[in-house]
Amino acid sequence: MEDVKKWGNRVLEEAKREIGKIYPPDPDGSIPVGYIWARTIPCQNPACNAEIPLMRQFWLAKKDNRKIALKPYVKDKRVEFEIVGQDSPFPKDFDPEKGTVSRAIAKCLVCGSVADDKSVRSLFQEGKAGQRMVAVVLSNPNGSGKRYRLATEKDLEAFKRAEEYLQVKRQKLMEEWGIDPVPDEEIDPNSVKPRVMWLYGMSKWGNLFNSRQKLALITFTEKVREAYKKMVEKGYDKEYAKAVVSYLALGVDRLITYLTVLVRWRSDVISFERAFDRQALPMLWDYGEVNPFSDSRGCWDLDPILEAISHCSQIHNLNSTPTITQSSATFSKEENEEDEES
Repeated sequence: MEDVKKWGNRVLEEAKREIGKIYPPDPDGSIPVGYIWARTIPCQNPACNAEIPLMRQFWLAKKDNRKIALKPYVKDKRVEFEIVGQDSPFPKDFDPEKGTVSRAIAKCLVCGSVADDKSVRSLFQEGKAGQRMVAVVLSNPNGSGKRYRLATEKDLEAFKRAEEYLQVKRQKLMEEWGIDPVPDEEIDPNSVKPRVMWLYGMSKWGNLFNSRQKLALITFTEKVREAYKKMVEKGYDKEYAKAVVSYLALGVDRLITYLTVLVRWRSDVISFERAFDRQALPMLWDYGEVNPFSDSRGCWDLDPILEAISHCSQIHNLNSTPTITQSSATFSKEENEEDEES
């Protein structure tokens, strides 16, 4: 367990050293916990053609004692945002529950026209949809909760640097590993739940991650692979090193559930919700991009794995003998015991 912790920390340090700069802190020391993105489509009114940010609702924080939201407004035929309720009273005439899209039907806030669900899906399938970074969730440097601000040009520049470096990193690892580090397998269109992705133009598993998420994940994967080589070089038994790296790989698996475009920002608990909060792959119009180097939910965190190792490695009673029973999961233990007796 100690080696899993030691090498897990090393993976984190090396990954941060290489790509930590693509998640820059604010001048006051605030660390971005994550970024809120909205998918976009062009308005289908030929006289308008404005960008429609697709957002199911506008809440940032929705608690009894704290209500903060993104309030949209139109300026020069473009939808802009302001944050209300954080440093000023929450406006009484604004309902954040009313977003711009529901059941794939989108409304343009510039001209008021509506795009039906078939039109919206067609725009995604034809590659005419985009995305827009809207807001940044920050951890307060003094440790008192989270704050929010609108995305700035600096935030966009950091993302663009990640996009550029992804191409370099991806090619490097392709040459070293002999495979594409970004999963390019087709999503099976005949499977029930993932078929939603096909409806919106995401036909490959790699489509479920934005560029910075891809870069972060292949970097963490690379550092885990390198950890095995370094352990062997230091004289670790190869099988033992494989065991340690297997636990680190589980850490990457946990990270993947947060570094995907299927992650929601939950305003009720003020946190990002991982992709598999239910057994499905839903379409999200606005999604959250987690910073894996923050100290908030969704970061590189091996504590649950270390806890599991600790529990599984403890034998409470050396004299006890485990009982293994093969039976149907549709019956209770009592019913199975009755069946065995009869």
